[in-house]
Amino acid sequence: MKYIQRILSAKLEESIKHNRIIIILGSRQVGKTTLMKMLQDSFPKNCLQFYFNLEDIKQLDICQNIETLKSHLKNKGADIEKKQVFIAIDEFQYIKNATKLLKTIYDLYPLVKVVVSGSSSLEIQKHLKESLAGRKRVYALYSLSFEEYIRFRSEHLYLEYEKLKLIKDEMLLIEPNNKGYFKEYLTYGGYPKIALIKDRTEKIEELQDIYNSYIQKDIKSLLKGEHISAFNNLVKILASQIGNLVNTFELSNTLQIDRRQTSKYLDLLEETFIIKLLKPFHSNKRTEISKMPKLYFLDSGIVNYGIGNFSNIEERKNLGSYVENFIFNELIRYKPIFYNIYFWRTKAGTEIDFILEGNNEFIPIEVKWQNTKTPYIPKNFLSFFENHRNVKRAVVITKHHYAEIKEKGVLIYFIPAILFNKFVKKLSQNEK
Repeated sequence: MKYIQRILSAKLEESIKHNRIIIILGSRQVGKTTLMKMLQDSFPKNCLQFYFNLEDIKQLDICQNIETLKSHLKNKGADIEKKQVFIAIDEFQYIKNATKLLKTIYDLYPLVKVVVSGSSSLEIQKHLKESLAGRKRVYALYSLSFEEYIRFRSEHLYLEYEKLKLIKDEMLLIEPNNKGYFKEYLTYGGYPKIALIKDRTEKIEELQDIYNSYIQKDIKSLLKGEHISAFNNLVKILASQIGNLVNTFELSNTLQIDRRQTSKYLDLLEETFIIKLLKPFHSNKRTEISKMPKLYFLDSGIVNYGIGNFSNIEERKNLGSYVENFIFNELIRYKPIFYNIYFWRTKAGTEIDFILEGNNEFIPIEVKWQNTKTPYIPKNFLSFFENHRNVKRAVVITKHHYAEIKEKGVLIYFIPAILFNKFVKKLSQNEK
């Protein structure tokens, strides 16, 4: 079977060669099962292969402990003590003591290769570090990046996109072609199924199915009898506030629920890969805000479903917020592992959208979604340069224009949003 390559594909193919349990975490419908089957197909035909979907009660019963699993495999002709076996387990969070099962397989049956996926990691994450220390590799899979989205929509355009470098003339050639795809991506998001659907109504219906499945299969079981209405209302409120500071006190008052309950719901949304709360950067607590995080959604389709608006995104007043959300998502998908993302805001109100920290440097990133051919340096950059050392380069996100300017010893790149990932990829290459 032919698979469309994802950002994680190469990493997983390399990781499976080593003696580690592979754990893929991510929200529903982002492609975890497809990646597991890709790994399964990479094994030789003489290696016995098994796939378990634990939303099937019978398959869940098989995987509840090592005895029932061994018995099932033996009945299928697989002696895990003597033969190499590949086991893929989907939605492994349903196992009551998943980490115990995985630890037993790893410690006692070295011929077994195990890949598991989970879409709800609240309980699992608590035990992964301790119980499986040194035994596993954990990967987060998100919905499609814009580059992946292009690849799903048009292999030809993807090949053209891949050839691009951060050079003005070349970028202008590709811009008219992918403008429609970028608008589509910001509107409907990057879930793989949705990327393959062309009809607008079908895209919206698929988003509804994804969200309803998330509520029914993940949230209801985690809330254990609590009313869902307050949770749904929180999602709607947050969807209208992307890129804003999160004030749990105000949210609690609006929802008329306890502040601890609001915090619990925010944790749920973050641990189930719907939102991400970005922490502030601070080196001077007297002048820099260090409490409230900023909110981003991990897929813009869920944002638009939450607010019930799929109108022309280019005509919306908050288009800049969507682009900022897009840049955040490109960062978490492509940034090197040793780089951290923050935002910067002073008590005086000066703010920079993102600060990328790593490799002994700070990289300020500001989103300026405007029609201009003359690049200008944001004043907030100059303030940050004056107060922080180790700033060698900075980025201004533009609509179309590319340029490079040097100011106070800092190289400032003006990069179109659709090509920002090429800058982030270079960070990874420089790290090697």
